[in-house]
Amino acid sequence: MIDILKKRIEGKIGKPVKTRGDCELVSNAVLETLDIDISYSTIKRLYGLAPYTKPNSKTTNTLAQFVGYKNYAHFSQNYRYKDKIDLSQLTYKAVSIGNEQAILELIIETKKSSENFIRFIVLLTRELFHNKNYRLLDEIFKLKALNFNSFSYTEVLYLGNSIGLLLRKQAEIDPILLNNTNFLSCVYLTFVDYSNLNGFYGEWTEIINVNQPKKEIALFTGSLLEFRNFLNNKKLKELDEDLIYNKELHPILCSRLLASKLLVNDNGNSINTSQILDSYFEVHSKKSSLVDYSYELFTTAILTKNYVLMKYLIEKTNLNTTIEFYYQKSHLNSYYLMSIFYFKYTQNSVEEKRHNRLFSINDCMYSYEDFITILYHIYVFGSTKIGSKKDRIKKEYIQLSKQLNYPYFSESYLLNYFD
Repeated sequence: MIDILKKRIEGKIGKPVKTRGDCELVSNAVLETLDIDISYSTIKRLYGLAPYTKPNSKTTNTLAQFVGYKNYAHFSQNYRYKDKIDLSQLTYKAVSIGNEQAILELIIETKKSSENFIRFIVLLTRELFHNKNYRLLDEIFKLKALNFNSFSYTEVLYLGNSIGLLLRKQAEIDPILLNNTNFLSCVYLTFVDYSNLNGFYGEWTEIINVNQPKKEIALFTGSLLEFRNFLNNKKLKELDEDLIYNKELHPILCSRLLASKLLVNDNGNSINTSQILDSYFEVHSKKSSLVDYSYELFTTAILTKNYVLMKYLIEKTNLNTTIEFYYQKSHLNSYYLMSIFYFKYTQNSVEEKRHNRLFSINDCMYSYEDFITILYHIYVFGSTKIGSKKDRIKKEYIQLSKQLNYPYFSESYLLNYFD
């Protein structure tokens, strides 16, 4: 049964456990999900990467909780005697019942017993959106079982991106959900739809910003609206610089706030960029997720042609940077794209080609895909000497620019980027 539990853990983190780094990943993921500390050396022994000793009950109970069970006994009992749940049938049955209290109880029970709880919630949400039962969705996202802090960040990304794609298709949401703080944390803050800042996502951002939500959400909406102003060639407001040094804020939010600060600088306000960057990374240097603290800076550097910022980030983040969680793959992907631009500018063709091989549109966050694609079009247009290919890329760029509807992505921006 221990071997089965180990397989479940590997399924949860999305990779086999074969190295010390993998063991540290499991240890970090357990701490993030349950706020319980299991040392990486304990995980090493469990997976035979160190002399094996039988895990104690605290370890097995914690790891069973990590994969969605009450304790190790509950895991063992369920695995031996419980048939696999057909989540689709479970979802359709829940909605067809029509008894909202029964649905809420089913959610709580499924959280206790099913390792596929997130998938169940996504399917259930889809059905309730289809039926426009926003009031019940509001109740669901107020349940303790769906509390943002009860999930790992990887689980939140799966939940938020899946529901975000559903919302993108219908672009309709009841205001009641825009007042639900937990829904905003799980979905709105996760699926940051850069394709629709001038569309439904931007409209939601304005509504949420007026509602005066909790501090972190308010900072997020404020910085996002400023980013939209930048893309629309509008004047930007100066943000409070002290916020970027706040250790209590999420790393990606910190990077978004710093990006906003640097965008203001690009608009002509003189600040000491290098000094701010030095202070920023010094404050956050003890954090293991520096790639998260840099995330929004990668695209900002490309947008503003800020080669000083690119150079700084390349020195801070290199090809040997390891990622702790699967979602950080998209973060490194943005780093690779930025590096392509920088090494083309510095005429370092070896590194340019090297990073181009590492970059992939398929590794982008869904909500960033169109935005990253238009940036990549700029690079390809500037790199090719074949007239027919240039014409094709220019046509695709113009079409995507019209779709995104951001004046910043003008034809002249494409034609003159590398001049």
